Amino acid sequence: MSSSGWMRTVMFMVVAWGGVLCAPAARAGMFGCVPERSGVCATSGWRDALLNADAPGLIAPTWRFQTGRLNRSSPAVAHDTVYVGSHDGNLYALGAGDGKAKWALQTDGELASSPATDATSVYVAAGDGTVYGIDAASGKPRWTFRTGKPLPPPYMGWDLYQSSPIVADGVVYVGSADGRVYALAAADGKPLWSFQTQARVRATPALANGVVYAGSMDGRLYALDARSGKPRWTFKTAGNAQFPLGEVQSSPAVAGDTVYFGSRDGFLYALDAHTGAKRWAFDNKGSWVISSPAVADGMVYVGTSDAHTVLAIDAASGKQQWSFDARGRVFSSPVVVGKAVYVGLCDGELVALDRPTGKLLGYVSTEGTIYSSPAVHESSVYFGSDDGFIYAAR
Repeated sequence: MSSSGWMRTVMFMVVAWGGVLCAPAARAGMFGCVPERSGVCATSGWRDALLNADAPGLIAPTWRFQTGRLNRSSPAVAHDTVYVGSHDGNLYALGAGDGKAKWALQTDGELASSPATDATSVYVAAGDGTVYGIDAASGKPRWTFRTGKPLPPPYMGWDLYQSSPIVADGVVYVGSADGRVYALAAADGKPLWSFQTQARVRATPALANGVVYAGSMDGRLYALDARSGKPRWTFKTAGNAQFPLGEVQSSPAVAGDTVYFGSRDGFLYALDAHTGAKRWAFDNKGSWVISSPAVADGMVYVGTSDAHTVLAIDAASGKQQWSFDARGRVFSSPVVVGKAVYVGLCDGELVALDRPTGKLLGYVSTEGTIYSSPAVHESSVYFGSDDGFIYAAR
């Protein structure tokens, strides 16, 4: 949507999105910032100009990098480098400051998976079912692991994402189209264990307190022992008339003793992380929750599909606190940075919202749908767009 679509006056303001720092990114970068997938980043020096402005500010990109196709992968930032995949099959390493390509690795499938990094390597899953361990400095593969044959999809359309790896304590965890959740040795890619679900695994796992939480298109959230892969508990979504399985594409987020995730049945769920018991379910009246929640300071932030909203939900009670009209679907996953929530919209804008009120603070406009989720590092926010560009703004 253009800036006029918001019925607002465009103000070309010399403002920054704040001096923000995603704390784990100095040593690692991944979707959701941390293995728990909370989507929470620390901040320093947020600019009051955005908070006090009479109208939201249009932020010009500091750079943009053109790829060969759509960009639905979410960037990971580490080592002063932005790592991001593209539907052209390349994993790109871009200078965080200038957007210039350091290297590009051509894979054998579309990259709708988001990369994860540790001190020396980058890990990503390609559309052909291959997981890569890549030297972060040179872009040369250190190892590859081929997952099994994809299961037939038990759902219709909107299969936008691939599961993204997480890396912690020398282990890479990732879901696959063959219905399995894998644990691979980060050093050489050798399988440590795998767990079979009943449908494709498109959601990205979360890791907390020795447990891997993984959603499947079979409509279940699985809690797996991180060392053995043995299930501790399984939770089945309610489903609805259109999607009786209650497919889970939303990646879980763990905060404290609760795990939060969304489903195609229209519910945002909160479960006891230890037992899988349901604490509450927020009803979006059939509107999918593909977006993965971010959880901070007792609030859950998440986007919805047909309801065209970004929501703030009380983490303890499941009651709605505010709703932002996104004027279209929201599949991108929010990131919390200090006083703001960043999220991409299907109308082509990356927005910053005031956390207490949901007020629009600022936005970057692109010419394509934004399915990519933002990554924040130091003073910049990075994201991809279906217009064929990777963006940086500050």
